[in-house]
Amino acid sequence: MLIVFVAERCGGPWVAAVLVGSWLFAGVVLFDAAWFSPNRQSWAAVLGFRKPVGDEVEILTAAWENVTRAPGLDGWPYSLWVQQSGLPNAYAAPTRIVAVTSWAIGSLRPRALEAVLAHELGHHVGGDQRLRLLAAWSAIPVTVVKRLAAAAGRPLEVFGPAAIAIRFALAPVLCGALFLGVAAPAGRPVALALSVLLLVEPCTAAARSRRAEFAADRFAAEHGYGRDLAAALGRWQREYPARTGLLAVRSRWFGSHPPIGDRVRALRTEHLRRYPGESGAATA
Repeated sequence: MLIVFVAERCGGPWVAAVLVGSWLFAGVVLFDAAWFSPNRQSWAAVLGFRKPVGDEVEILTAAWENVTRAPGLDGWPYSLWVQQSGLPNAYAAPTRIVAVTSWAIGSLRPRALEAVLAHELGHHVGGDQRLRLLAAWSAIPVTVVKRLAAAAGRPLEVFGPAAIAIRFALAPVLCGALFLGVAAPAGRPVALALSVLLLVEPCTAAARSRRAEFAADRFAAEHGYGRDLAAALGRWQREYPARTGLLAVRSRWFGSHPPIGDRVRALRTEHLRRYPGESGAATA
């Protein structure tokens, strides 16, 4: 509402009406797709997933059966998908989609793949993905503003590794310019509130996402996959080393995932707490 108010003050009622109308239309589309007429094929197509083929079917089916064999878990409502990618990743998506990359299927040991699937199942069990979609919809106005700011900073990529340092240096200047630009038509209190919102919201959203990742890790550990998930994460970290310098600072504050090292330590600690006589290490 704050952004709509600023839009009305700066651009007039028609600008505000277009923004509200676009936001409501996006909400109707998302609600229809997630609640009223959910279609996994459509979601998978939007997200870039495909059905497993060949050996992938057997590998994923066997791994999923092992994961959902634990008491209280039911695997039938979920649908397994694959993202064709050479990068390590996995996803929990609306309509109870669980997806992993082709790299994960072809590279991870069976127990490590099961651990990754258990983590994604933890996202579904720990919170309805449709509610997360609702939260994402409510944040669309802020997301659009952030995307516009990111697009404005894209020309800085020509400076290579120094681009991140330049962005950090320019951030206070841009916030000041935003404050001055909004203060005249909307008033200083509104300008200050908008500036604080755009600074704080990315940090809080990232913090919520990181907490969800730790919770999904704990779910996997509770079902006996803590050591194996730590091994899978450790392998990913070896093949794709953690960022350093200002990139690491940005990831720690604004990243949607915690540093892999923090997750591995938490998983090993949890495993040793549950199984005191075992080592906290495994092989992926």
